Amino acid sequence: MSLSSLRHRLTPALHLGSRALSQARIWSLRHPRLATLVWGLVGCLPLFLGLDAWLSQAVRLKLSGDLRGFFSTITDIGLGGPWYIGFAAGWLICMATAGLSLTTEAHELWRIRARSWGFALMSLAASGIAVQALKFLFGRARPKFYFNEGVYGFFPFSGHNSFPSGHSQAIVGAMTALWFVYPRFRPAYVVIGATIAFSRVAVGAHYLSDTIMGSLLAIVVCLWVRDRYRDNGRPDVTLP
Repeated sequence: MSLSSLRHRLTPALHLGSRALSQARIWSLRHPRLATLVWGLVGCLPLFLGLDAWLSQAVRLKLSGDLRGFFSTITDIGLGGPWYIGFAAGWLICMATAGLSLTTEAHELWRIRARSWGFALMSLAASGIAVQALKFLFGRARPKFYFNEGVYGFFPFSGHNSFPSGHSQAIVGAMTALWFVYPRFRPAYVVIGATIAFSRVAVGAHYLSDTIMGSLLAIVVCLWVRDRYRDNGRPDVTLP
C-alpha cells in the first residue's frame, strides 16, 4: 500500500478524531466541574485496568513497618464525623453569638461568620452524600479482597464500597472548605489533605484511584456549593 493511499484512508478518521476532540474541548469549557470528574475517570482507566492492584501490592511489600504504623495512626483524621461536628459547632456558636449581640453591626458580623461555617458544613455533607451513593453504585472490592482472595474489580450494587474513598472525600472536602473559609493556612491544608488521602493506600484500605476520585469529587462539589453561596452578588464565604 502506497503512502498516499494510506493517507487517503486515514484522513476521514483523523478528521473525525479532530472533530471529537474539538467537541470535547467545547463541552469541557462549558461544564468545567463535570468535565473535571469525567476526565478524572478517564485518567484513572489505566489504574482500573490493573495498575491499581500492582501499586497496592508494591506499597504493601515495600512500605516499612514504621511508615505503615505512622499512616495507620493518622489515617482516621479522614473520618467525616469530627469534621461535621466541628463545622456544625462553628455554625451554632456564631448563630448563638449573633442572637446575643447587643448591636446591629455585631449581629450582622456573627451572622456572616455563621454563613461561612454553614458553607463548610453544606459542602462537606453534599460530597459525602455523593460518595456514599457512588460507593453503592460502583461496588468496588477493597484491596483486602485482592490480597486475600484474588478478587479485583467492580461489582455494582454488591455492597463492596471501595470506590470512591470516603476518608479522602472527607479530609479533602474539609480542607477545601477551610481553603475558602480561613485561607491563612492554605499550604497546610494541601499537605494534610494529600497525606491523609495517601494514607488510605498505605494502610491497604483503598486503591490509588479510589483516593483520587474521592478527592476530586470533594473539590468539585465544594466549588459548586461555593458558587451557590455567591449567587446574586452575595459575599464570599471567607471569614471576616
